Amino acid sequence: MAYFDNSFASSSATLRQRMARLFETPFDRRYRQRTAQVEALRAMSDTDLATRGVAREDILFHVFTSKL
Repeated sequence: MAYFDNSFASSSATLRQRMARLFETPFDRRYRQRTAQVEALRAMSDTDLATRGVAREDILFHVFTSKL
């Protein structure tokens, strides 16, 4: 029986993704940063959000009103 573990596989960006970053506008970069911030906050527990002073229903408001 063969077993393949891809946990050690490289997670680097593909050539297409790297080329897209070369032509990325500041708006694209800001969108990517805000999307990552929303995903990070949504992955947190309610307790972690409470320590940051953010309610789960206010995540989008918090991200889009804060300065990056």
